[in-house]
Amino acid sequence: METLSFSKNFANNSYSKKNILSAFKDPSEKDLNIHQGMSVKEISEIFTEKIIAVVKEQFEATKAQFEAKKSK
Repeated sequence: METLSFSKNFANNSYSKKNILSAFKDPSEKDLNIHQGMSVKEISEIFTEKIIAVVKEQFEATKAQFEAKKSK
């Protein structure tokens, strides 16, 4: 009979070591272009940076709309 364990060592999880507020830091100065020969990790970091930038833009636009409606 197999034993099923839900207890995992989360210390090995690469996400657990990241600062949760890193999404709100100033834009990085990294090259955000994908080139041939890049690793999967490098490509995923570029996608993450680009997605965060889009979300920030949408948040700022929504914030401006909300503040405009609130001031009326």
